[in-house]
Parts: sequence; structure tokens; C-alpha cells
Amino acid sequence: MRARAVRCVLAALMLAVSLFSFVSCAAKEGPVDNTTALPETSQITDLTDARYVNLYGRNFYNENLEGMTFVNSASGFEVRFSGTMLEMRVQIITTGAAGYDKSMFSVFVDGETDSNANVLTMAKTVGVFERYVVAQGLAEGEHTIRVLKRTPSNRERCIVGSIATDGTFLAAPPTPEIRLDVYGDSITCGEGVMREVTYDAATGRYTDSAVYTADTQNVFQSYAGAAARELGAELRVFGRGGIALKYKRPTDDFCVLDNYRSMAVDLSVERGECPEYDYNSWKPSAVVIYLGTNDYNIGRAYPQVGYSDSGMAYAVVQFVNEVVGPYYGKDMPVFLCSGMMVPDSGLDACMEEAKRILCAEYPNIVTVEFEAGITAPGGHPVVEESDRAGKQLAAAIRAVLENFS
Repeated sequence: MRARAVRCVLAALMLAVSLFSFVSCAAKEGPVDNTTALPETSQITDLTDARYVNLYGRNFYNENLEGMTFVNSASGFEVRFSGTMLEMRVQIITTGAAGYDKSMFSVFVDGETDSNANVLTMAKTVGVFERYVVAQGLAEGEHTIRVLKRTPSNRERCIVGSIATDGTFLAAPPTPEIRLDVYGDSITCGEGVMREVTYDAATGRYTDSAVYTADTQNVFQSYAGAAARELGAELRVFGRGGIALKYKRPTDDFCVLDNYRSMAVDLSVERGECPEYDYNSWKPSAVVIYLGTNDYNIGRAYPQVGYSDSGMAYAVVQFVNEVVGPYYGKDMPVFLCSGMMVPDSGLDACMEEAKRILCAEYPNIVTVEFEAGITAPGGHPVVEESDRAGKQLAAAIRAVLENFS
């Protein structure tokens, strides 16, 4: 009897456990709230934390310096927070070139689109992180701030160790729906775009100050920056002043064709200066290519490089076939630009020839010959003509994207 009683008790316990397990499983199978509140924090030391930070441009974490490296024009970060100020700890490494001994960022606060409304200028540091206030005196409440580099990749780089606020960081805001992947040179990076150029009506001549410094450079006032602003688009730039697509100077290490897998056109993956860029990490809405001005000028200065119009056209074809097709697909809208700075170079015909060769496989390839006038003959475009060209490019992109969607 005692054994039978024990067996009954054990059976009852097993039944109870089974019922408990069933109830627990049934509870798990119901609706589950997957929303998890972000941990409250006033400081971010890992800028790759996508919960809080949107990163823009090709950038990479520097393990030796323990910070996120921003080197390309238009690269940077965006955060949303509740508070009245934002600051960051940075190291600035410059090449020491005259007029480029600092790093300059445009700070876009709460939807601001004027790249000159808030400019952050940071001096070269010597092996240490220094604190810079990005914005302060904001009204109490929620704010979104985007901090983007306006100076070029070959002059300096900014390493951000941490960012902080006097309040609390919130979930990162949505990024723009339209994304532009732009490959270009000084015209794209806005080199000298803000310099002074005056016109003398009496003589009919322009006087160009020819001041090319960090202060006169602004990628957001180049044709690419103007197009991105018109479209409300994210801008990613690969290139810098003086870079060629194919025809290098004897002293050049790289051109775009042989180093497009790098994080920046002058950094070497093989030498361990940066990791290789992952093309699968980001897909654009359109690819813009404005290269060839330096190829043409290098060809005139160094006949031994063998520059030719047909070679230039096939360099564009090679680039599209190596980058756009394999990584982004052949339906990707591609815009081949020309028209400013060297209008008699024949680059417009090169782009047309490249389009003719590619259009059968790339149905959304378009040539854009800018209508911008030459304010300073032989010089870089200034703000007014860059703005006109940017609006022209934006209209062409918008037309293709409307049909593409």
C-alpha cells in the first residue's frame, strides 16, 4: 500500500510539472513584445553601434588609435539625443600642406541644410585626443545632429574616440532613402569652390584669387553636394583633388581604377593602412562618375602615359564593368558627367562613347554634360556654377529613379 501511495504521489507531481510546462509553453507562443528600450547612456565610445549612430561614407575603426576614422569628403556620423549639447573627443592628423593644417566639418542641426550655418574647425593634434564641442546651448529636448567632413581625403583625417551629451542618446534616426555613390576629383570634392572670383565689367575679365585652402573647400557646395541637397539624399564620395581614373603621373601611387577597393583612394590595403571596403555593406540608389579631368591634364603634361580619348572611354567602361555590374547589378542607374573646367578636352565625347558601349547591358546609364558656364576660365568651378550643375544632375537622377521604381 505504501509503495502504491508513493507511486500515486509521484504521478501527481509529474502531472503537475507537465501542466506547468504546458502553461509556460502556451504563454511563450502568444504575442511577444520585441521592442527593447535602449540602455540610457550619455556617452558613446563605439561609433559602430548602429542602435545609436548612423555612419556616413567609407570609414573604418583604427585599432592603434582606438577611434573611428573619417577621411573622405562627406563622411561622418549622425546621432539623436535628448539634451542641450554634443561634444566629441578627436585626433586630427594632417599632411602639413600649406592651408590644410586643420580639419573642417559641417554640423547639420535638426534638419538644417546650409553647410555653412555651423562649421566645426579642428586643429592638428599631436598623438592625443582633444575635446571639441560640436553644438551647445540647444533648447531642452530632442535633437538630431549630423557631423560631416567637408575637407578632402588627401589633406587630413579625423579619428573620433567618443561622443557625449549632457542628456541621453536616443535611437538613431532613419537615414535618407536616396543614396548617391559618387566617384570624382577636386570638382566633386569642392576644392576652391568658395574662393573669391570677381568680374570686371570694364575689361570683361575675371580675377581669380586662386586661394585653395581648407577654408575655401566644401564638398557640400560642389555639384555633388548640391545634387544631394536637391534630392534629400545621402552623399558618399570616393576621390580627391588631382586623382585620375586611369592615367597616373609618374609620381602617383594610385588612380581610382587600381584602388577603388580601399577605404580612401590614397590609402593602401596591402600596406595595412586601412581595411578593404566591403561593397556589400551599402547599396546606392545611383552611381555618379565625374572623372577624366586629371587624366586629360596628366596626358598633356606627361605624353609618355599614352592618354587617348578611346583609352579614356574604355577606362570608364572598365570601371563600370568592375564596380557597378558585379557589386550593384546592371540595372543600377549610372550617371557619367562632364562639362566643367576643361570643356575642350573631349571628355563629353568620351562619356558618350562609354555610354554607347555599355547601354545594351546597363539600361539605366545616362550622360550629363553640365551647362554651367566658366566663371574662372581654366579654374575650378565656384559655388554658383556648381549649384546649377547640381540641380541639373538632380533632375536627371530624379527622372531615372521615377521610372526605375
